[in-house]
Amino acid sequence: MKSYSTLLTLFLACHLSAQNSSVFFAEEFVVTANSLNLRAEPDVNSAKVAVLPQGSLLQFLEAWNNGQYTQTDTTDENAPFGRWLKVRNKKYTGWVFDLYVTGTTELYYENSPQFDMQSISPLFWYGVYARDSFSDELRKVQVRLAEEPNTFYGGTVKLLKTNQKDQSKFLIASNTALTIGYCGPLGVFDPNQMFSSKSLSPGNQLSIYPGNDQNDTIIKATYGLAATGCARLENNFVRVTDYQLMLLDYTTEPITTQNLTDWVRTEMPEVNPSVDLLWFGDLDRDNKPDAIIQDCPYEIGCRASLFLSSKAKPGEYLRKACEFYWPGD
Repeated sequence: MKSYSTLLTLFLACHLSAQNSSVFFAEEFVVTANSLNLRAEPDVNSAKVAVLPQGSLLQFLEAWNNGQYTQTDTTDENAPFGRWLKVRNKKYTGWVFDLYVTGTTELYYENSPQFDMQSISPLFWYGVYARDSFSDELRKVQVRLAEEPNTFYGGTVKLLKTNQKDQSKFLIASNTALTIGYCGPLGVFDPNQMFSSKSLSPGNQLSIYPGNDQNDTIIKATYGLAATGCARLENNFVRVTDYQLMLLDYTTEPITTQNLTDWVRTEMPEVNPSVDLLWFGDLDRDNKPDAIIQDCPYEIGCRASLFLSSKAKPGEYLRKACEFYWPGD
């Protein structure tokens, strides 16, 4: 049986080893501490460039040592672990420790262990729930961290809870207010039930769409997610090479595409991709599809990534906004 400290070590080890294109950082952060020192260098003893108040927006520039985890104070064995991020606001550029900032949009799952969450971020919190058999809704929620014993982890762990009686499909923390109400067409269904398989393994093609609420007759975009690759038997194991995940816009003639492969690339090229569609709908209410895609790029654990149409740049349909990491055994 693994202890909590062992699982935390595995959690950090995974991130320490993930030093390639699979590492993700939000494009924009917000300060969650009451105030935060912006440092000239990635060192707690470095000179202060500025003191940033809570709510300050920061543009991400780079991560120290490719995002390697370190301690805030390497001379104190009890100092918390995190990552140094180089950021810029309207006036200053410098380094902050990521325990005291968060992405402007974050994805969480209710009742999941929170290994690296120090406290609840002072953001707007929402949950996605099945409203009825055929639709999902976004509710504003209150969240808290509850410490509960867990036999699997061998100790007490922090679990994320809400003030709702229903179990949410997932939770969103946002720096800006979102529109509550209808947010997707799934309801009690999920992609695995609707398409026989939610897998985006080579040869599979799934559709995502925003859906329509009651009395909504607007014709909206439908996109396809198509996975390709070559599978062959190699030393008694199936080996997948040349994996590609493409988005197809069915509303254009000819059909236009966006390559999403870089977002789901495995850390080690010899590892087969494992990619699934978990959810789709319209969280940002722009009448274009959003999606949550899960992949397992690391040696330990998988991640669920939220793709939003409102974050897309010119030439794109979707852009990754945030991810939730699932530590593995």
